[in-house]
Amino acid sequence: MEGLSTVDAKRELLQVLESERARIPVAGHLDIRSHLSRALLGTTLCVVVLQIINGAYLVSRGTPIQTRGIACLVEAILLVVSLLITWRVVARETRLEARELDGRLREVARELRGWRGGYADLRLGPQPTVTTYTVRRDGAWRDMPTLLVANGDVVRLVAGDVAPCAMTECATGAELLQGQQLKIDSPVLCWARETPLQAHVAQIAQHHRRTGRSVLQNQMRAVARVISTRVLPFIACASLASNIVIFGVVYKYRHMGVEAILGQTTSSIFPFACALLWPILWVAARTYASANSVVLFDALQRSKTEYEDMADIDEFDVDALPPTKDVRVGIRDVVAHMRWMWTMCDHRNLSRSSNLAETLGAITVICSIDKEGTIAEPVCTPEQIVVPDEQDYAVLDLAEPDLAEPQSGFIADIGWQRFLPVLRPLALACAHDSGVCAMAPNSAHRRARALRGPTATQTACLCRVARGVGFTSSDLANYHVERVAMVTAPKRSASFVATVVRTTDAQSLHVLSDGNVELILGACLDYFDGTRVCALDDRTVAMYYALYLNALQQDLQCLAYAYRPLRLPPNVEWLFDSSSKVPARVELRVDDEDESQDQVVDDEFGSVDLPAHLTQAARLAQLRAKPQVTDTSGDVDYSPDMLTHLATEENLLRDAVTEQIFLGLITFTYEPKTDVCDFIEDLDIAGIRFVYFSASGGRQSKSFADRLGLETDWNTCILLSSADGAQDIGYVEDHDIKARLPRGIHNIREHLRDVDDIPLQVSLFAECTPSATREMIEIFQENGEVVCCMGSALAANTLTFAVCDLAVGVEPIPHFNRAKDVLLDHENDGSMSTPGALVTQYALGAALTCIPCPLFLQHDTSLYTLMQVVSEARWMVGCMQQAGLLLLLACVSLALVNLIAAWCLLPALPGFMAMWVLWIAVPVLSATLLFVPHDESIMSTMPLKNHAHVSDMSRFSVYAVIRMAPVVALTLVVYTSALQSMLPLSPPLHSSSTFSRLDWLHLTQDQQWALLGAQTYAMVAFVFHAICVSSTMMQRTRTLVEFVPVRNKVWVCGSFACLALTFAFAALLLAFGRVRVDRVPWYTYAVAFAGPLVLLPLQEFCKMHDKKRWTRFQKLAKLEFKTKLGLHSPL
Repeated sequence: MEGLSTVDAKRELLQVLESERARIPVAGHLDIRSHLSRALLGTTLCVVVLQIINGAYLVSRGTPIQTRGIACLVEAILLVVSLLITWRVVARETRLEARELDGRLREVARELRGWRGGYADLRLGPQPTVTTYTVRRDGAWRDMPTLLVANGDVVRLVAGDVAPCAMTECATGAELLQGQQLKIDSPVLCWARETPLQAHVAQIAQHHRRTGRSVLQNQMRAVARVISTRVLPFIACASLASNIVIFGVVYKYRHMGVEAILGQTTSSIFPFACALLWPILWVAARTYASANSVVLFDALQRSKTEYEDMADIDEFDVDALPPTKDVRVGIRDVVAHMRWMWTMCDHRNLSRSSNLAETLGAITVICSIDKEGTIAEPVCTPEQIVVPDEQDYAVLDLAEPDLAEPQSGFIADIGWQRFLPVLRPLALACAHDSGVCAMAPNSAHRRARALRGPTATQTACLCRVARGVGFTSSDLANYHVERVAMVTAPKRSASFVATVVRTTDAQSLHVLSDGNVELILGACLDYFDGTRVCALDDRTVAMYYALYLNALQQDLQCLAYAYRPLRLPPNVEWLFDSSSKVPARVELRVDDEDESQDQVVDDEFGSVDLPAHLTQAARLAQLRAKPQVTDTSGDVDYSPDMLTHLATEENLLRDAVTEQIFLGLITFTYEPKTDVCDFIEDLDIAGIRFVYFSASGGRQSKSFADRLGLETDWNTCILLSSADGAQDIGYVEDHDIKARLPRGIHNIREHLRDVDDIPLQVSLFAECTPSATREMIEIFQENGEVVCCMGSALAANTLTFAVCDLAVGVEPIPHFNRAKDVLLDHENDGSMSTPGALVTQYALGAALTCIPCPLFLQHDTSLYTLMQVVSEARWMVGCMQQAGLLLLLACVSLALVNLIAAWCLLPALPGFMAMWVLWIAVPVLSATLLFVPHDESIMSTMPLKNHAHVSDMSRFSVYAVIRMAPVVALTLVVYTSALQSMLPLSPPLHSSSTFSRLDWLHLTQDQQWALLGAQTYAMVAFVFHAICVSSTMMQRTRTLVEFVPVRNKVWVCGSFACLALTFAFAALLLAFGRVRVDRVPWYTYAVAFAGPLVLLPLQEFCKMHDKKRWTRFQKLAKLEFKTKLGLHSPL
């Protein structure tokens, strides 16, 4: 059966992508129908209407021409234009955000369409985090990710495989449903009747939801809600009421009521209408922050340097900051990527729909939903060797490999050389399995490993064991592999590999076996302790069997080793097909259906329930059941008559793998990847909780968690499976039950409501199914956690990726995007940023799995890369908060200036000056705050949860009043003093009393120019004081001494530019008028330029008080984060 060609499979997959991708709905975060949008739009429209009325009235009734009326009409037009621009930008941003997921699917389809049929042959054996199937493509068997299996493919399934879709057995026509597990022991060929990708995209469309609003967005909404529901109505009502009273009591000209009431009231709320352009500033800021995060992430992945602690960091300091790479991204690269993101749909990083920078900066939980290849090495490594030692066994710990000295001792125990006699045959088996590679896997090594069995341990490299004993490649040249057999047992997902080797000198045969401990023990009658061969009685078998069970409980994998010399008559050439490259398959007959025949064996460590087929009686019974043929030669195991009776190679191999001599065990473990343990430890310093979701039982999960450095003592592991479907006995009374732990995902919410918050504090969840993991992530989010999820890019993790706040796909195996028949003409960065970047079936499968993932980690990328990007994003979010605060304070302050000016019987500042301040000057100052130099100490602070936003609003309101009251007062003083000196009156009067007696509809040209000049002075003073305030907002709590503003070079340049532009704008306003600047007294300038002497101490006072509260909050948050009282206290 030839199956499909690559072209036909691509056509089927592309058809599915094109038909299904349009069904994925994505809602944008910028909701133009929200309450805040309606409030902003309503305020703007109200101001526009009032400005038109006031301007038209002034133009029609004023004599001489009152330029204020023309300005009102122009301002109304500018507000309408700003409304249209903002509407267009927000609508475009919403449209681009809604198209991101569709754009990613389009890009995957483009990559699939341009795929040149490059297949990577990794030969790593089965990986728990790599879901692949053996598919017939282009006349060859290929390992194919699930999502690249197409309708019409021929798929080879083995025992234990799960059908990826509806299938039909080629031989029998039997139907297999999607998710049905194959029970047949021998491999079967099946036709795929569906394309799994179709159901995959449909599930994404069903479960995908918009990422929740970020912490920053919710904070902005909380503040904006207070502004729109309290501050704005208060200022509008106070202004309207006071203007009515003043007009009725003070002003004697009734025809100026439109300007005195409507005009002055409109000026008080005009600054809030100017906020209409701020959504554009918000879009620009978040785009810059996301571009900065993406460019830094890519640069860190490309960098080949290691993460190292700084020289002044004490390695024993538990509060030391995490290591970083000295990688600096250029502003040009960030701006270039920002320009691309501004105009294009970001299909690469989904920055809009995922709130990339804001979410990175607010992460409180990082969870791993996979182990192998994600936080652990993809292949388990040997840890201990267990060899017989007379009536007992000896456990030899393997030393850490030293790449600098490959010939150094491989066993850490002193005096291990006395076990060399038993280690040599064991190492010989290891050497034939691995080919004695040179520390790095070569092609021959990979081919040897490809013949191994279906378990993870049978893909591990054992070269160190072989070399440590002394075997070299030249030694292996003395042995020739005659045949390799895969030995299985019916109704068991276990096997072992038997290798028949022939020596080149003596022409003797040997059977070297390694594999499942239970099967190996059942095939052995004796064991070798280094000096003699002893009978393998029930006590000895029980001892090794108990060791095996205990290793499984400790999350260790085991391989058993056995040996048998095979003496055959000379000149027998037909026995083995040594030319065959396909391993022979042999099935052992193991009868253990009757559990009542199990035997309880006692030893000094307790009793062991030994399976019936492992008892000595059962093994001897199998020996007696063999066909007995008289052997007259005496020096061979098989006489010619016996060989004639066995007849076939399979029968001979089945007989040869029994009666073996047990040599020992090797235990394996999945070691955490480089820097993972340190990464988890440093997450605690940053206030980020690491959570591991394990599919294994509680004991196995705790063992691996202990290697990660997680808490594994009392009440630190919660089982998410129900008691009905439990993998083990559940919680152990004396060890786990010190508090009331919930059992099952359905009990978590009830426990949080009625008992305590332990489920939110633990870092380990065991017996997790994908659905239970997704629900637990949702529970985290319901309680204010911002969850980042890491998982394999080649496992069925898409739906889990879709529900978390930020998903990171991890390349589970190295070099999975390299095909030997396809050459790359560019450096692949693991993304779809470059056309033709996905060159293998694994890369395409990963792209389809990671559809909801904004970020993708290559296999050899340190997890510290993610932490450094989080650090940068956290700092950027803090800068955005400060920038937004400056804008808000300037807006409210300008509104108060106009309100108090009306109370002082003075005209408010014109709208175009408010536009200059709030559209140009202050936004420039706010933008410079995004370039504050990064402070590494940001990763020693606790992040805020995504709930109860700005709960202490009253305190922040007091801060705002204290910080901006001097600005308001100084601006009004400059305004009044300048106006008093510029008015052409003699003798001079107070400006307020003067303007209360004037007819505003009939101001002379000199009076209008004097008014404009005084307002210009007030605008310049306001901008100058805003610059002074911005100098104190580089960082929320650090003083000017601790953080000198001139360190921010962009702020220095921006401040000078802002002040220069404001002076130029003021000069332009006054250039054509008869303004007597020389009449402005010296104390007006003194008040303006001496303002910082009052401003800066008040700013520092507020920061000092806020720092105390912030420090107190940080201490309480860290105490709550790190406390173990709740975990250990019985209820």
